[in-house]
Amino acid sequence: MKNEELNLLHRYLDGAITPDELEPLEDLLRTSEEARATLRSLATIDAKWQQLATEELVAAPSDSVTASRMTRKAIPWWLTFSAIAASVIFGAFGWFRAPGQRAGEIRHGIARVIRIEGDGTTGKDRNVADGTELFAGEELEMQRGLIELAFRETGVHVVATAPLRMMLSSDQRVSLHEGQVKLVVPPQGVGFVVDTAQRKFVDLGTSFVVTAGAKGSEVLVLDGQISVDDHEGTSAELMNEGEFARFDRDGKLKKRTPTRLSQALPELSLEATRAGDSSLRGIVLGYESRAAMTKNGPNEDVIARELLPLIRSGFNDGSHLEALKQGEPLSFRGIAGAFHEFPDRTGLAPYSREDGWLVWYHGQVTPARAGRYRFWGYADNHLLLAINGKPVFEGSRKNSSFKELGIERTDNPALPCLIAPAGFACSEWVEVGNDPVRLDILFGEVGGNTTSGLLLVEREGETYEETLWGQPKWPLFLTETPSAEEAAEFKRLVDHLGQRTMGSFSVSEEAVWRVAE
Repeated sequence: MKNEELNLLHRYLDGAITPDELEPLEDLLRTSEEARATLRSLATIDAKWQQLATEELVAAPSDSVTASRMTRKAIPWWLTFSAIAASVIFGAFGWFRAPGQRAGEIRHGIARVIRIEGDGTTGKDRNVADGTELFAGEELEMQRGLIELAFRETGVHVVATAPLRMMLSSDQRVSLHEGQVKLVVPPQGVGFVVDTAQRKFVDLGTSFVVTAGAKGSEVLVLDGQISVDDHEGTSAELMNEGEFARFDRDGKLKKRTPTRLSQALPELSLEATRAGDSSLRGIVLGYESRAAMTKNGPNEDVIARELLPLIRSGFNDGSHLEALKQGEPLSFRGIAGAFHEFPDRTGLAPYSREDGWLVWYHGQVTPARAGRYRFWGYADNHLLLAINGKPVFEGSRKNSSFKELGIERTDNPALPCLIAPAGFACSEWVEVGNDPVRLDILFGEVGGNTTSGLLLVEREGETYEETLWGQPKWPLFLTETPSAEEAAEFKRLVDHLGQRTMGSFSVSEEAVWRVAE
């Protein structure tokens, strides 16, 4: 390898890589087997990773929790899901050690179980539990439940649901005979293979879901790209983000859909401008024309940058908004699903579509109950929530200017969602009482008209129903009780998300934060 390529790998592991270096890194790992092997070796012995694992082991509670919940290290915003998955994998191997077991006594397998819900065994009738090491050649079986595991060298993260029968062939390959698996693959795991009886699915840097059974197999690409090969190596086809394919038991392609996932997402059709006395009010903002702003590059986020002074002033200084065009007064109806036509439905159009839009909801609200809360969700592109002028949750994509604020967040790649390879974003816990608080919510789009998001809330101590892939169905964050018509639309959206392993939520009147009188 060239010195500059080796330095790039070291900078990646040190967390010092810049946004401009990220694309060359991914290209290098995609095209060079030597680079992938070198990165795996460096990551295995890197002192910083070892120190991280040791620190987390000391701080970890005695009971087992998922790696995604325990990851509290700040991760620079510009690292892709690959860095997040890598931090999960290398940290996780330090967390799950049997009581009284010393590091030198551990026999390492090719993967380790992060959590299991249900009963699982290997082909040797060995019971599987949290922290179990899994070895090459073992066949994992489950009749019910869910298992989450991470591959040691490649950093591949897997969530699988029963009924499950899966062979761990090597650290770069599994054979799925029955069940459903969702994978997040970091750069050093490029080339990871999922074999089914009908097809071989080869990762090219992505997140995807494979389902296998007696009737055939299916694959859904959540992010990135995969190669779909037959077992003879005579044909290969590429599949991209949002594509779905189904193969019958003989390997014949039965269905393939090329549509983008976000474009197929339902958009709530209810009136967003119907503001009443009990509504959290808002305004939608955009540029009148392209001549009304200065843009330093075609991909620069200018609309969120325009609102940074407002955020930094504790949402008190709105003078920078005077240059922006405003739509009709809005009523907050929750953030869920697609918002492709939102500017048109709310009176902002015509506006400079290429330069994006943002909606700002604000007002005094009373929390559902006193206690500690945290917020979950994601957005394409902008999502920020503040309480009493202080930002507490940021769930934007990596190209949002809100990343400049450095708001603490945790990403959860084990929890699949529509548009964020890192899974759901999660805030720190926030304590509130019974008195009203000031609430500010920002949500919007960098540019174009492909917009979606989800904003949920969790109260500490509450229990929630879980999806088959282990995501609690946290309540949608609302400031009014939804009407029967709204509830029906929310149910339609939940059904769509759940069927496609994109995330889920619930609607609970007990979780509503109501506008203060």
